[in-house]
Amino acid sequence: MAVPGMRDRLVSGANVGSSSTNRLRKSFDLPSLPTVLVKILRLIDDDQATARSLEELILHDASLSARILRLANSAFYYFRCDVRTISHAIALLGLNHIKSLAIGVSIFESFTRKLRSEAAQVRQLWMHSFGVGLVTREIWLRRAGKNEAEYAFLCGLLHDVGKVVYFKEDGKRYAGVFAAEKDEGDPPLIVSEEELYGIHHAALGGELANEWGLPEDLSTALSKHHDAVKTGIPIVSAVAMANCLAKLGGLGYGGDSRIQVDLEALRTHLAMEMKEYEALVQFAADRKEEVVDFFYSR
Repeated sequence: MAVPGMRDRLVSGANVGSSSTNRLRKSFDLPSLPTVLVKILRLIDDDQATARSLEELILHDASLSARILRLANSAFYYFRCDVRTISHAIALLGLNHIKSLAIGVSIFESFTRKLRSEAAQVRQLWMHSFGVGLVTREIWLRRAGKNEAEYAFLCGLLHDVGKVVYFKEDGKRYAGVFAAEKDEGDPPLIVSEEELYGIHHAALGGELANEWGLPEDLSTALSKHHDAVKTGIPIVSAVAMANCLAKLGGLGYGGDSRIQVDLEALRTHLAMEMKEYEALVQFAADRKEEVVDFFYSR
């Protein structure tokens, strides 16, 4: 998905070593991936991938095709025509954006399809993740080209993928932790996750990205978004900022609505003036009705 040299610019020279899945608790395994998702993931860093090859993959999964078309026809994109085919969606939204949407939809739907009592929490998490993707894309559009912004969208969209695994493997218990109201004196969600599973969702997301063969900088964005300023990596700070703005805008719910990072430090690292920050706060708030309408309409 990345354009040549893009990840070097995103990472800004950071050297992040590959991590080991041995850190995972033995109580559950890394989830296996549906065949269509494996094939789409192979296209993520393939600059030779064609719109036709992606269309054929998506069309092999009726549920994925339907969700992509619903997204393309939603208020997020403001098209004045009906988008009736995957090829039309790719033409309008771009190959890279459809790749990202296909990956996000496949992961959330395949990992959580059988959940029933936890469905409401999972929907809130999906809304939050999609909102963070939208805001991360908006942040990066102001700093780079469209192709790079589409890659940033994927980083934001998948930032909480570790939570999806907890829902899949330990749904009832994790739903209780996820849904519990957090007061200022309560520990962060990542602390509770470490106590339960020996690894928090951000680190688990990085492990998954490595296991699935995703680009190193995407793994870093997933694993370090709660410790963004220390990394010195711009895309990680963009995801962290988008996460905060999505919380402020009420875009879904990720298990803890508190802002627990230094927003001023993030702004400084992103060279973000207050005027831009305020515009992004408004952007996130303006997306709330669209996100709710999409995820609660059938």
